[in-house]
Amino acid sequence: MAMLPRLQAQEQLLAINAAALGSGGVKKAEARPALLRLERLANGGKLNVQQATPATLRAMGIKVIEVKTQVAHG
Repeated sequence: MAMLPRLQAQEQLLAINAAALGSGGVKKAEARPALLRLERLANGGKLNVQQATPATLRAMGIKVIEVKTQVAHG
């Protein structure tokens, strides 16, 4: 199979997936992995994930409890 038709088919499938995701026609449990795959493809195979900060978690409505740790001296 020639590469151009394969690439065109892949692009079409990505467009269909993007339309389904954007329209809300995909269940949340299925949407997240699909979005991660698209993000990974858009980033050349790498997924750039940043760790959430306490401020970000609070903004999302997640309660954050910060606990001070003690260093054992011995």
